[in-house]
Amino acid sequence: MGSATAFFKNNSANTAHVNVYARFGSQLRVFTGSSGSGTVLAGGWGSYNAFVTPGNIGGAAYPDLLARDTSGVLWEYLSNSNGTFGSRVRVGAGWNIYTQIAGRDDLTGDGKADIVARDSSGTLWLYKGTGTYKQPFLPRTKIGAGWNTYNKLIALGDTNGDGHNDLLARDTHGVLWFYAGTGNAAAPYKTRAQIGTNWNSYNYLF
Repeated sequence: MGSATAFFKNNSANTAHVNVYARFGSQLRVFTGSSGSGTVLAGGWGSYNAFVTPGNIGGAAYPDLLARDTSGVLWEYLSNSNGTFGSRVRVGAGWNIYTQIAGRDDLTGDGKADIVARDSSGTLWLYKGTGTYKQPFLPRTKIGAGWNTYNKLIALGDTNGDGHNDLLARDTHGVLWFYAGTGNAAAPYKTRAQIGTNWNSYNYLF
């Protein structure tokens, strides 16, 4: 997988079977097993510099995909149960102000999938989901500052099994931190806890 330039994963059919997607050049491939070269889905994916699988943001049956292109436009792809995606829908422009975008399912307790985004000053913002693909997010609200200490934000859902969705963050020293979710939009994360070191040995976390 060393020649791949991007990765993301998605449980396309809302089951425990998670597909891994990898981009090779401008070609997107899906891997549904532990071996083989994957199945080519489409070309033309070289224009994106960020991928997020936040869950079901479009209100259809299956978890969806967000992709940001190099001009800063964010696009939404509704997913199909067989691992493919429908035609893209434009979410909006100006998303190149963010250095990290993450999210997995509901952060605020309203049952709709949300995302968080960090800008270049280190401020973390919450985008609450609406549940409709035509306008998937409400205007942003500020979570807090100082998040530029991290070089990777990862949302995996409910990591600790308490019913709230969480966030992982790797700092520039390779320390991995855990932010437990609260389910509260005003303060979606608890105080961080260290869960590991030497995570800077990995060049891609997803």
